[in-house]
Amino acid sequence: MPTDDQMREMDNAAGDAKKELIEHLDDWKARDVAKWWANWYMKAGHKRLGRLLVDLVKQKESAV
Repeated sequence: MPTDDQMREMDNAAGDAKKELIEHLDDWKARDVAKWWANWYMKAGHKRLGRLLVDLVKQKESAV
């Protein structure tokens, strides 16, 4: 079970991953997103990255 410090590090990494994803969202293809995932999943965790993607879709749908 991760410690509080490890959880904070993962949350911070997820924040950094989100910034990178949003910065490139309109330019990236699926292969680029796969590379992004491979780079971040050990730092942020699969669940956090998955939530980022789902939240982006939900935000985009609500804006339409």
